[in-house]
Amino acid sequence: MPHRRSRLVASLAVLLGLLLTSTAFAAEPPNQHDPCAKAGRDSCATTGTGQYRTYRYGVRWFGDYRKAVDGVDDPLFCVDLRFWYPSKAFGYERRSAAGLHNRDGDAVSTTDLRRMAYALWLDDTSKQDVTQQSATMLYVHGLMGDAAPGEVASNAIGAAVQSRYATIARSAAKYAGPYTVEVKAPAALTVGTPATLTARVLAASGAAVPNVTVALDGTGTGTLPQSVRTGATGTAQAAFTPTSAGAAKVVATAQVAASLPALYVPTKGAAARSGQRLAGPATATVAATAQAPVKAAPQVHTQISQQAVAPGAAITDSVAVSGLAGESVTVDAALYGPFPAPDKTACDGAPVWQGTFTAAADGTYVTDPVTLATPGYYTYVESIADSDRVAGTHTTCGDAAETTVVRGAPVVATQVSAQASAPGAQITDSLVVTGLGALSATVNVELWGPYASKDAITCQGTPVWTGTVAAAGDGTYQSAPVTLPAAGYYTYRETLAETPAYAATATACGDVAETVLAKAAPVVTTAVADQVVRPGSALADHVKVAGLGTTPATVDVRLYGPYATRAAMDCQGTPYWKGTVPVTGDGDFTSPKTVVKRAGFYVYVESIAGSDTVTAAATACGDEAETSLSAPQILTGRGDVRAHPAPSASASAADAVKPTRVAIPRLGVDAAIVGADIDLSDGTLGIPQNIDRVGWWRDGAAPGDSTGTILLAGHVDSAKRGAGAFYPLKSARTGDTITVTSDDGKARRYRVTSVRRMPKAQLPTSVFTRTGEKRLVLVTCGGTFDARAGHYRDNIVVTAKAA
Repeated sequence: MPHRRSRLVASLAVLLGLLLTSTAFAAEPPNQHDPCAKAGRDSCATTGTGQYRTYRYGVRWFGDYRKAVDGVDDPLFCVDLRFWYPSKAFGYERRSAAGLHNRDGDAVSTTDLRRMAYALWLDDTSKQDVTQQSATMLYVHGLMGDAAPGEVASNAIGAAVQSRYATIARSAAKYAGPYTVEVKAPAALTVGTPATLTARVLAASGAAVPNVTVALDGTGTGTLPQSVRTGATGTAQAAFTPTSAGAAKVVATAQVAASLPALYVPTKGAAARSGQRLAGPATATVAATAQAPVKAAPQVHTQISQQAVAPGAAITDSVAVSGLAGESVTVDAALYGPFPAPDKTACDGAPVWQGTFTAAADGTYVTDPVTLATPGYYTYVESIADSDRVAGTHTTCGDAAETTVVRGAPVVATQVSAQASAPGAQITDSLVVTGLGALSATVNVELWGPYASKDAITCQGTPVWTGTVAAAGDGTYQSAPVTLPAAGYYTYRETLAETPAYAATATACGDVAETVLAKAAPVVTTAVADQVVRPGSALADHVKVAGLGTTPATVDVRLYGPYATRAAMDCQGTPYWKGTVPVTGDGDFTSPKTVVKRAGFYVYVESIAGSDTVTAAATACGDEAETSLSAPQILTGRGDVRAHPAPSASASAADAVKPTRVAIPRLGVDAAIVGADIDLSDGTLGIPQNIDRVGWWRDGAAPGDSTGTILLAGHVDSAKRGAGAFYPLKSARTGDTITVTSDDGKARRYRVTSVRRMPKAQLPTSVFTRTGEKRLVLVTCGGTFDARAGHYRDNIVVTAKAA
């Protein structure tokens, strides 16, 4: 920087020059007389923003110069240290800075020139700042490379300037030119659709330069702004809306720092050699173009002519087309269907009709009419194919405004699976549905009943069963199986409730094809509560009813008896007792109890009366499960010898193997055996009057039977004739052998297992059974003789098993 030196300073300089090397100070002006310097300060009034500071190199101006060059208002900075302050009188002319050398003859590199150009070009607002301009002055001289050590160091005049110097140096290194403009628009644009383009100014380093104004000039871009500013991030965005199909074009232009600063050189008089050169901002223009295809973006809005029609009606579609932006297009129209329901529409198969029309401009168009015969849902789809100038579009499949229903008139014809059935059986109903076309429907199915007769069918109240059948159009369907709970007449009725898609319909109540008779065929099985009882006991019958389902009925119960033998049971005449058992259907029931006073066989007979809906049923007379024995007494003592009725020819044991003789060798017993029945007159077992013979109870077990008790009863004695056949029986012992000979020629041996004496009233009823373990039982009288009653008080009971 030029300054006026006193002679003292000059002398000191000479002295210092002897002490320092030849490169310690850079070049000096040939003429040391600076016309614009006074006491080291500018006297030509060309300084701008900056400050005077005195430091180790004396007084110096740290800042810019203004008004030194005619016609140039930009702040300028000296590039030659120690040379004259600038003056308008020096005749400054602008020269190229290419190949710039400092006053020592050293070339300034291209990179440094570019960085200098950027630093001088920075935002004007910062150029009014003393610190900024002081730092810029130091930075520019630092790039020139002609300063003495520390003369233009970044910290030469303080920390504030040093910090700003560092900022300038970083920015210049990052953002120095040369520059390019980058402008990007979306790859595909549509007319009327807002879009955004991005603009950046890139430095030689590739960094986006901040705070640069980019001018924009667009074609077909509508509201594109005239300019944008890159801001702190170095990126600027601009919103625009394309106005026409074809292509949108944007030219982006930016005024940036030139690659070289503006250089001003003094040309007059001694200043031509001694005046300092000045550098200032220089501007360059960079530009780029972005171009993107633009398509018209048509919108299609449609409305079907009718949303519900009868079969055979014609429909059309009204198509409103907008957004063509002057383009002419072909609209493809397709009608799909029929579908069973709106949510079942699909537009991926073959349409039932298709056609085209030309939309030459925005407006409303109508498709050709289409006649529809099959009930179902139909939907239009309109589409415009994609092209270079038009974006393709299509309406939504199944849109409500595009959908119509051809209403069905359903008819249901039905046939029950069986017209004759039984409680507990399953039935179904076959439905033939017509008039639905492709529509889906829910058929409500009701089964009514049971009714006592066909004339009683009303289909009122609560059905016995309800269900639904999903009908997917015309066809044959079957209802779910239903188990008939009780006897009676049942009838199906089917209904379809009215919907927007079809009319209501119902089958007739009680239609013959829909009616079934469930006739019960009850089966009654019984088992008397006790098969052997004592006279005076109460009898009841367990009744099991099947085949009624839940049909209520009355079981008539009759008890016949007493009979002397099983074979005598005929269930004729007046029953011993009769009553009824009300039943609620299938199940187990018990008849009321009745007391049997006399010995003999009693048999139950049950019956259910028949009706239109129930078949009559009855149990057989004499069934063993229905038979109970009121056990007779066994009287064989001295006062008990009497005449008994002879066994009838129809005795129940007629076909059995008959025992003919019994022998107990150790006791000396050897007696003939004859048959014995119950003597109904006195309620005793009718053993032979001949005391030497033994009676065999013919309704008990027989020799050779696999179960039951063979019962032999014999006299112990007689008042007139003495000891009877079983007189020795009281002396029997366990292990004694008994031999029974039968009419089949076999002699069967038994071994005694027990000998007991008990009161006659306690004689086990099990001795009269034909069930249970196979055994032989011998019975006679014993114990104390009761003269007043004329009987022995006890029975002697000998039990034996096959040996």
